[in-house]
Amino acid sequence: MLWPHARLRRPRNVALQTLVADARRERPESEAWLGLLESALGESEAGAVWEAAVPQPAVDRPVKAPLLFRATLTLDTRAARAWVHRLLKRAARAKPRSVDGVALLEAAVCQDYARIDALAAAAGTEPQALRVLAQLTALPLLLACGRALTRQLPVTWWESYCPLCGAWPVVAEYTGLERKRQLRCGRCGTGWAIPMLRCVFCDETDHEKLGYLTPEDGEQMRKIEVCHTCKGYLKGLATVRPLAAEAILLDDLKTVPLDVAALERGYRRPERPAYQLESRIAERLGGGGGA
Repeated sequence: MLWPHARLRRPRNVALQTLVADARRERPESEAWLGLLESALGESEAGAVWEAAVPQPAVDRPVKAPLLFRATLTLDTRAARAWVHRLLKRAARAKPRSVDGVALLEAAVCQDYARIDALAAAAGTEPQALRVLAQLTALPLLLACGRALTRQLPVTWWESYCPLCGAWPVVAEYTGLERKRQLRCGRCGTGWAIPMLRCVFCDETDHEKLGYLTPEDGEQMRKIEVCHTCKGYLKGLATVRPLAAEAILLDDLKTVPLDVAALERGYRRPERPAYQLESRIAERLGGGGGA
């Protein structure tokens, strides 16, 4: 079994530890990825560094723009670089010092894949692998933003992308007895309501072009929403109450077989980002800027 590097934190939250243990037992083949996710969740509990970077949303941002659109996240860049380098070292995908940690973090927050690919080329590493790792490096920062800015989210939000960080949802939750549909972001954990009969990727509302795939074992709690117009898919989960942000990430990992089933049938998720944030990371005075 692979364990995080000694300088990488592991979650202290007992409930979260239990979820990680369950995921490790159910998906032992995902141990390498789970170890990295566990490290990112542990880092997110180092609150002060990341909470201090949470910005105030711009009051003049467009009405359909997420809260982090063109926001400046003022961060202790020395601590941020150290975190990014620790995770890259744990992943053993690139020489950590060959990657500009702050640039990678900023590109990940913005889902700027072209910039991430350029950083991968400069570091001599595989672009797709660095894209995945980049999202993990941004996780502590985005979760902190999700916790701090929840009260500033719009009361109603009709867009399919996250109202806080602009990402596509990773799951649709059907909560309570009424099974109200709520989309959940896999980056910051934000949830937002959306009509039942509507594709989140192309806005198709014709019920004859929308459908479901259900697990072969007859499980009643999960399904895959599919759209015959854009061939997009989204995992669906029935819950008593909304899952915690961390649980969303672990559930997404545990349900990879649903992704495989959808892909085998020709469905896919968009490759393009849902919304370009154009955010930037600035150095906090006194935080240090060394590598």
